[in-house]
This record gives sequence, structure tokens and C-alpha cells, in this order.
Amino acid sequence: MAKDILIELLLAAAARPHAGCLRQAQRSVGQIRHYALARPSKDRDGKPRPRPVKAADPLLGPRKPEQVPLAVGIDRNPANRSAISQIPIPKGVKDEKFVPSPLARPLGLQSPPQPGQNSPIDQRTWAEKKADFANYERAVERRQIYLRTFLRPYFQEWKRLDKEYKGKSFVANERLFRKDKALYFPNMWGQTLSKNGQGPDGGYDTTPALRGKISIVGIQSGVWAEEQVDTFLSEKSNPAVEYLLKEHPDKFQRADINVQGDIAKAFLVKLFSGRLRKIIPEDRWDRYFMIKLPRDVRLGLSDDVRDAMGFLNTQVGYVYLLDADCKIRWAGSGHAWKEELESLNGGIRRLIEEADADRKLNNIPRNRLQNILAEDVQVPNPPMAAAA
Repeated sequence: MAKDILIELLLAAAARPHAGCLRQAQRSVGQIRHYALARPSKDRDGKPRPRPVKAADPLLGPRKPEQVPLAVGIDRNPANRSAISQIPIPKGVKDEKFVPSPLARPLGLQSPPQPGQNSPIDQRTWAEKKADFANYERAVERRQIYLRTFLRPYFQEWKRLDKEYKGKSFVANERLFRKDKALYFPNMWGQTLSKNGQGPDGGYDTTPALRGKISIVGIQSGVWAEEQVDTFLSEKSNPAVEYLLKEHPDKFQRADINVQGDIAKAFLVKLFSGRLRKIIPEDRWDRYFMIKLPRDVRLGLSDDVRDAMGFLNTQVGYVYLLDADCKIRWAGSGHAWKEELESLNGGIRRLIEEADADRKLNNIPRNRLQNILAEDVQVPNPPMAAAA
């Protein structure tokens, strides 16, 4: 897989002309234009000389569209605002006064997540790979994302961790997003801490583990982000979450996603998985996912998916509250504020109450439910006709 990515990167770089070639081509074009203008436009007989018509080369095919500028390829959000979730992003410059804003719209994807989505395993056939490789528009898209990935400054995300708010991307919503307006949490794929082995492809999907229960999901990539997640979910900072987890184990659960951006960090996390098993309770091993962010545009958790779910900085911790349908009803980032803890705990209780009400409603026999609904409905008497 790494060899294919390297070959595609080299081909994409080779397709872009060198800067020296471009300057030489500009000088050559200028010289040709000068000689063309200097030539007489008439023959010796005084007749106008016809211009030769250049025939289209069938081997070259149609003219290719313009290439994506290098600056656009490097910076995905030039307006300092995420393209999909529309969340303000700090510039990361010195003496910047960035204030995180509250969530104004739901986060997530429009369609429900399905197992197999955002997987780093390439399931395409050779014919699909060949057609995708020969597609020029797709090649331009790959080149743009490759440039943005490989030429992005290494400390860009660290520079966005301001001292006052410590990298907080946004302020959590005070109330739960409405169920009919909420969007879906994406499916992810990775290895777990389970000792029963991994799946047939070497990992598991997150959707089967999250669907059917209320889930509180913490996403972290390092010690700094883990400490931020603990301000929301640890027993010391927020004992209400731990109490609700023990009180309602059949309705409420916790899941953790450890995200790593390169192969070295992912290898270290896998190497010290035994230490993680000592820290994390055994009942959470099946829901502790270790995920590596891809560099290939076709595989894994892409930039667009991360943008849609509000996962804007891999060095920051994020917390998501999901209902049984994997819809994001609440989201938080960075270090927890007191108001955010209150809204989180209130949202969890609200979802548990809704789950209890739905379960009681489902346990009522259908004929009895119809009788209850018929008794509650009051049919008004028809209005009396006015006396003639």
C-alpha cells in the first residue's frame, strides 16, 4: 500500500513542470512571438500570406483544465473557517486573540454510517484502480490533497493551541441538537484492545459498537488531548458520567478513539497496548479503537469527514454524545468548562429518559396500545346547525 502511494505521489509530482522549465518556456514563447511579428505578413506579390491552421492532435485528446494553484492546494481553509462545519479556525500567528464560538449548527454527516466506510483497506478491483488512475480530475484532486498533506507545516496545529483557551476549537451547545436536525457520527475502522483477536481484516468498525446505545465518545491523539477528554469524562472531573455509566449499563456506554497521524506514533500506541489495558477497565477494551489517519485521499478518515464532524485539530481532545442511532446530539472540545459539564450531564439524562420512554412504549402490546390511543383521543361533537 505504501509503495502504491509513493508511486502515485512521484507521478503527480512529475506531472507538474519544474519552475526552471516554466521560466525557459516563457522566454521561448517571447522569442517566438517576436520573430512571428517580425516576419512579413505579405508575399512578394503583395498578396496576404495565409496563416497555417494547426490540426488537433488525436493523441493528445481534449484540452486539459487549468491546474490547481499551489497556494489553494496547501491551505484548505484560506478564510480561517472550516469549509463544511463553518467553525472559526485560529491563524496560529503570534499575539492572536482567538475566542472559540459556540456551536451554531449540528455536526456530522447527512447519511447514516455503514460498516466498511472510511476504512484504510482498499477494496477496489484492478479495473476500478486503473479507471481512477487515468481520471485527470481525480488526479488533480489527489495532487491537491498530497500537496496539502506533505507541505503542511509540522507545527501548524501546535501553533493553534493558544495559552488562554488551550486549543479549544468551539464551545459546546447548551442544549441537545434536535433528533430530526442532528447529523450522523461517521464510521471509523481500527484495531481495539480486545484480547479475542481482531476482525477478518485486522480491525473493527465503530458503528456496530455504537449503534443501539447512548454513547459518549472521546477522541484523543496524545497525552495533552487525553487530559482534555478527562476533564469531561473522568470520575474526578465529572463524577456524574461515571455514576450514569454504572447506573444504566444497558442504555449508556463509553467509547474511546485514539487517533494517530503517522506510522511511527501508531506503532508506538500498538506497542504499548499492554500498558493501556492496565489503565483502561476491561469492559471498555472492545470499544477502545486505535485509528491511523491516512495520507491517501481514497482511504480512511478524510479531511472532509473530519471537517464535517468538527474534528479540526488532532492535538486537541474532542467529546461527542451520540444517541442510539449514532446521531451527534452534543459535542465539546478542549478543556471542559463548568457550563459545558452541566449541559453534558443534562443531555445524558435527557437521552436516558427518552430511551426509557421508548422502551416502555415498545413493551406495550399492540392491541392495548391502540385502545389507549383510542381512549385518549376525544372526538368533538358536531356543531349545532343555526336555527333558520
